[in-house]
Amino acid sequence: MKRKILYVFLSLLLLSLLVGVGFFLFFFPIYVKDVSYEVKEKNIRAHISFLTSIEGTCEIEGLVSPIENKKCIIDVPNHLATVTIKTKWNQKEISFNPEIQNIIDFELAEKKIYLAVGEQRSVDISVEKLGNPKIVPIYESENENIVKVTENGFLGVSNGTTNIKVKVGKIEKIVEVIVTDLYHLPVLEPKKQYLKCGVYSEEENRLLDEALAYQVNRAGYKTRAGVVAALRFLTLEFPYQINYFFENGRLNNNTGGAKVDGEGRFYHKGLYLNSYKFPEIQKLPKSYGPVTWGCPLTNWQDESGFKRGVKYPNGLDCSGFITWAFLNGGIFQGDDESKDTGAGDNIERDDDLSDLGPHVLITRELLESKTIKAGDIIATDGHIAMVGGVQDGMVYVAESTTYYHGVVMHPYTYDELLKTDYLTYVIFMDDYYAQNGNGNGNYTDYWD
Repeated sequence: MKRKILYVFLSLLLLSLLVGVGFFLFFFPIYVKDVSYEVKEKNIRAHISFLTSIEGTCEIEGLVSPIENKKCIIDVPNHLATVTIKTKWNQKEISFNPEIQNIIDFELAEKKIYLAVGEQRSVDISVEKLGNPKIVPIYESENENIVKVTENGFLGVSNGTTNIKVKVGKIEKIVEVIVTDLYHLPVLEPKKQYLKCGVYSEEENRLLDEALAYQVNRAGYKTRAGVVAALRFLTLEFPYQINYFFENGRLNNNTGGAKVDGEGRFYHKGLYLNSYKFPEIQKLPKSYGPVTWGCPLTNWQDESGFKRGVKYPNGLDCSGFITWAFLNGGIFQGDDESKDTGAGDNIERDDDLSDLGPHVLITRELLESKTIKAGDIIATDGHIAMVGGVQDGMVYVAESTTYYHGVVMHPYTYDELLKTDYLTYVIFMDDYYAQNGNGNGNYTDYWD
């Protein structure tokens, strides 16, 4: 009898519990009316609306948000996830998968671009996004007589400055484009016109300096590629050949000779083309200038056809050219001429360009190993140059010589290099660029 009463009691208790639960489920249900999403401060926010007023919370991955005014707002991930709705009496789980494809913002790698006439370019962008939206930059030129939009970017048409609108998704930004014919696309010209005196105005000189700095920065300032960009600009993109001019001396000079600036070398950023640069020049005893590149300047050497006391067009000698490239590429800083005492192999000193690293003899095995790179020193005792490019069994050497009467990018076959007495060893510069700069940068073997 007692057992029967116990069974009845337990049955009634269970029934009352079920009725109670059912009561609360029936009278206090969770009815989700709608779910919508918005992107707010790079987050996806779910707006969960309920049919009735309820008190409770929405919870997902540790985040908790209260239910207020029949609505709960909570940040959710951009993938399948579960939000738990909790009230005092009930609990409900709902699944979310926003699948939002949205471009939040983008940044232009360059906000100011220099183009030669006929040069085509696009601008690199970095996109901040949600999901995987389709990213198709749209370009629009404000003046297609200066810059024309093409299938692959935009093209420099004629001299001038205009803006390109870059649109990604609904976001639009502006890049300024300067087009000029003061320099051209890289071209290996066997013979260029020599630079004459007074060709460039101050405005033109400034624009060329800006374009040079732009090319160096694109390649990587303080890198191998930045130094190579300076070499290539002067030999391949600048339309004139800079004359050879024997140094009248160096600012850092252990030879006892004259200390001069801007005569056979130029210890400053940019090109030496207009007299507005004269205040930069250090006027020192025994200086014959200042005169810009291409203008007559008294020479005091007596060799290789040059006569002492005769005026020749000012320019760069071999080490002056390489020092200029290092300086403009960011490897030599400010007035650092610590490695500009010469191109010789004087064992009593370790402060010239020939001492930048171990000398590796040029052999056919070395050439065929294809370990030589643009930006490596290539030289012999008394003459220094730099590799400007390597491609298809050719080594392109940027140098200033009396033989070529100035600054050139000269192509050498392996056989030609092995025969010449002017280039006998290589200094591999990887360690030097790593220790004194930022490594290789945006390096390319060739200038295509």
